[in-house]
Amino acid sequence: MQNFAGRIRRIEKIHRKGGGFEAAGTLGQSFYTRTKRTRRPVLRPALTVLTVFLVFKAMTLAHLGSADYTARLDGLRTGNTVQQVGAHLMAIDPITQAAAAGIRPLLR
Repeated sequence: MQNFAGRIRRIEKIHRKGGGFEAAGTLGQSFYTRTKRTRRPVLRPALTVLTVFLVFKAMTLAHLGSADYTARLDGLRTGNTVQQVGAHLMAIDPITQAAAAGIRPLLR
């Protein structure tokens, strides 16, 4: 009798939530009332941050010029550990050079 009463409570709870018998392959009440899990994108925000960082580097290089930018990087390389990591991240790479070449005419 306790097992039967437990089953009845469980069925009534399902009915209160909008569930019930649904034939296989049909769109019943549970299709419309259940919460849909959405996946959070990981790659898109990471690419956005990387793109913004590269554009920042390119704009800085285009504004300062290659000689002054390199001199500032050399100054960072002689600093503490955080500054050395910053100098490594801000180093001139081919992508930054190409973007700076495209930005330079816009800044003048």
